[in-house]
Amino acid sequence: MAMIQNSGQLQLLKNTELDVSLADELRVPKREVMADVTFLYAGERPQSCLFFLSYYSPRLNGEESLSEYLNSMNSFFPLRDKASGEFLIVHADQILTVREAPLVEMSGSRPFRLVLQNGVELKLRTSGPRHTWRSRPIDLLNGGERFVAFIQDDHSRIHVNKRHIARVEGL
Repeated sequence: MAMIQNSGQLQLLKNTELDVSLADELRVPKREVMADVTFLYAGERPQSCLFFLSYYSPRLNGEESLSEYLNSMNSFFPLRDKASGEFLIVHADQILTVREAPLVEMSGSRPFRLVLQNGVELKLRTSGPRHTWRSRPIDLLNGGERFVAFIQDDHSRIHVNKRHIARVEGL
């Protein structure tokens, strides 16, 4: 039964169905990007998860990058565990590191070590050239971003939550 309003009066019409399904019209298309996530509660073993990124970057041309997504104003991230298919909603501070697939080799980077609060040591390299006025490695750590990206020995990009960095050596 459906209701319509006619000249101020409400009328009921029998056997009239309204087909209003907005589920597909309101869905925002996302692309799935796999990365290995190390959580605070299990700092020794990374977990393969899927991130849901936009097809359009909010700041640049092209698709949204994992770095943009992690440094967004969102406090909670929806993830899907690759192995079990289970959905998770995780607070950003519960994430220690996010490791992307290997990239092409980058030149001009400087090696150093990060020691996280849980005692894990990471041998990293800076992620390439930066603007001249922010070219010092310490500028990476003092920026406004929540996660900072570095390169590991296998040329994969790793995003480290600055909240969990205890010490930096070799800069």
